[in-house]
Amino acid sequence: MHILRILQTVDRRVLYVLLMLSVTLPFFLTVRLPMRVSPATQALYDRIENLAPDDFVLLAIDWSAGTRGENGPQTEALITHLMRKKCRFAMLAFEPQSPTLCQAIAERLGKEYGSIEGVNWINWGYRVDAKNFLKGFVQDIPAVIKTTNRQEDVTNLNKFPIMKGIKTASDIKLLINIAPSNIYQTYVQFVAGAKKVPMAVAPTSVMVPEVFNYLDSGQIIGMMPGLPGAGEYESLLGTNTKVTRFANSASFAHILIILFIVLGNVAMLLERRQNARAGGAA
Repeated sequence: MHILRILQTVDRRVLYVLLMLSVTLPFFLTVRLPMRVSPATQALYDRIENLAPDDFVLLAIDWSAGTRGENGPQTEALITHLMRKKCRFAMLAFEPQSPTLCQAIAERLGKEYGSIEGVNWINWGYRVDAKNFLKGFVQDIPAVIKTTNRQEDVTNLNKFPIMKGIKTASDIKLLINIAPSNIYQTYVQFVAGAKKVPMAVAPTSVMVPEVFNYLDSGQIIGMMPGLPGAGEYESLLGTNTKVTRFANSASFAHILIILFIVLGNVAMLLERRQNARAGGAA
C-alpha cells in the first residue's frame, strides 16, 4: 500500500513543522484539556486551602531563567493561591536570579489581589551558603535577615508589618521549595526535619521520581510535579492563565509524538504483513 510507504518516509522537516504547530497553537487557544489532579498536587493544594488568613508561609525560590518554563508557572500558581487566602509569605533564595524573577510575579499578582509588599508578602532576596545560613535562620529569623531584595537595610526586620509574631522557623506554617535541584534536601534536613515545619516541593519534571521518595516517607506533605503539576494546580484554582496554556502546549506536543510513534509502527507492521503475503503468493 502506497500510504504505508509514505508514513514511513515522511520528510523530518514536515514532522518538525507539525511539532512546532502543536507547541505554539495552544498559546492562542482558550481550551482546557481534561486533567486528572494527582494526589501529590491535591495534598499541597489542600494544605494551603486549610491555612488561616495571616498564617506565614516560606517560599524557597531556587530557580533561574533556565527553568522558568516550569518553575515560573509553579511559582505563579502558588503565589496566586496564597494571595487569595490572604496568607502572609516571604521569599528566600539561594539562586541569584530567582529573587528578581519572583519579585516581578509577586508585584503583578499583588496588584490583582490587593496584596501589599511588606504587609502581606516580602522578598528577602538572595543568600549564600544554604546550610550555614539555615542553621541560624531556624533559631532567629530577624537576626540573619539583614536586607531585602531591594537591598533595604532591615536591621530591624520587625518594622515590616508582615513580620509580626515571626521569630523562628517554628512560626512558619508551611515551607514550599520551588527548584530544579536537590536544594530541597537541605531544607528537609535543617528546617522541615529539625523544626517540624510542614514542607512541600515544586520540582521540575525530571526531578519528580526522586522527590517521590520524600513524599512516600512522609518527610514532605505534598508536591507540584513540574509543568503538569502547575496545570493541575490551576485547574483546582479555577483559573485559566498562561500556566494552563503552557501545560496544554506540552500535552499537545506529547499527543502528537505518541501519534507519530503509533502510526509509524502500525505502518511498519502492516507493510511487513503485506510483504509476507506477497512473498508467499510468489
